[in-house]
Amino acid sequence: MMVSDTPPLSMEERHALAALAGQIIPASDTFDQPGADDPVILDDIIQTGSKLPGGLSAVVRALMRNTVVDAASAAMFQQNFPDEATVFQTVTVQCYYRDPRVMSALKIDNRPPFPKGYIQEPNDFALLEPVRKRGEVFRKVPSSG
Repeated sequence: MMVSDTPPLSMEERHALAALAGQIIPASDTFDQPGADDPVILDDIIQTGSKLPGGLSAVVRALMRNTVVDAASAAMFQQNFPDEATVFQTVTVQCYYRDPRVMSALKIDNRPPFPKGYIQEPNDFALLEPVRKRGEVFRKVPSSG
């Protein structure tokens, strides 16, 4: 197991990250699915985020400026801190879709693609014919020979 250089998160920081993750992917009562703020998924988000350069410290610092993380403050966070928001959104979605409950609801086996592989529907390569007929749309670089 990898030891992180990032200090452990306080309960307030965990709550702020959970609130933001819940804004990104809320729980669904209709489909009986957890949100990204589910404790198991949140632990995965924090674990995965701690392995990134700088961890989630920039996200936490930006979030802790607000007393409550709701839809308005999440939108403000995304507007004021686009890089941190993009990183957190990516990690959140990645961790959410590797949760076995979510994969099961999507009727996707929670396993690597190999050795069993997945069935892929045949492609209709005739759809590419207009692109082929159009020809090259780029300028060739002269060879340096």
